Amino acid sequence: MADERLTGSDKRALVLWVLLGIVGAVFAHRYFFRAFPEASVDFKVSRAEALARAQKFVGSLGEDVSGYQSAIVFDVDDNAKTYLEREVGLQQANQLMSNDLNIWFWKVRFFRPQQEEEFAVWVSPGGEIVGYNHKVEEARAGAALNRASAQVVAQEFLRGKMGEDLSKWDFLSEEANSSKKPNRLDWSFTWEKHGFRAKDAPYRLRVTLQGDRAGSSEEFLQVPEAWERSYANLRSKNNLYNEIATIPFLLLMGSAVWLGILMTIRGQTSWGPAIKLGIVVAILLSLMQLNNWPLDRMSYDTNSAYGSFVFQQIAFAILYGVGSAVLISLVL
Repeated sequence: MADERLTGSDKRALVLWVLLGIVGAVFAHRYFFRAFPEASVDFKVSRAEALARAQKFVGSLGEDVSGYQSAIVFDVDDNAKTYLEREVGLQQANQLMSNDLNIWFWKVRFFRPQQEEEFAVWVSPGGEIVGYNHKVEEARAGAALNRASAQVVAQEFLRGKMGEDLSKWDFLSEEANSSKKPNRLDWSFTWEKHGFRAKDAPYRLRVTLQGDRAGSSEEFLQVPEAWERSYANLRSKNNLYNEIATIPFLLLMGSAVWLGILMTIRGQTSWGPAIKLGIVVAILLSLMQLNNWPLDRMSYDTNSAYGSFVFQQIAFAILYGVGSAVLISLVL
């Protein structure tokens, strides 16, 4: 048997790779939480605890969701997050998102198939209720309060149910709006956090009333419209470049398929191992896609049949796994 000891060149290459690995580990340890702020979120409530708190909150409003299905995901206000990271810098953005702003949250949804009415509750990583939405029919009957009475109801909801200290918020009278529904009058009121600005973006609190009952409450960073237009233009260019880049990819894949056919005809290919690996890949990728089930349920449209929705998600997962496996088999 030939002597397979490492040569001097091999040893130098090995030492170089080890050193590069150490440098990479140190770099990752130092900058990981700056690059991925979600990894540094301080979770004080688990998924199950967030769901329980959301159920309790809806119950405190006199609503019963015991017969409803639930879906829960951990989410982020991506628009606000992107604005902060680009405009105030990563370090200050992470500090604001950790202490001052509710950017990260558990989103809990309570729904029934084939029913328009549903509830959504936002729970912060610390366990506070930071958002609420009650979706009802446009024709649902309700009160028609005047502005002063409606504002009192909104303030009582914020203080009593959301635990807000309104002395820290400035009321924006110009943002008060009413919306006439067939059988009620809805109102919307907005407050702005006193003395706060993330560059040009204030932090706001908005409450809507459905008649004389709270319909929604949300905290949000009011990102300037000019910045949103500029960023949308940037993203549209990126998407265009991405679409252009698919052209050589499709040409390359077409060439690979044609070459595979020619080599198969000539008896120069062995499909057995490739097909076996493809089957394994198809199963794993289908299971990976099905792992998105909580996200899929969050986007379920209650106007459609639930059984059809489940079938579509399973079918898509299988097609995704099989399609990806076919590409891998062709490469092999």
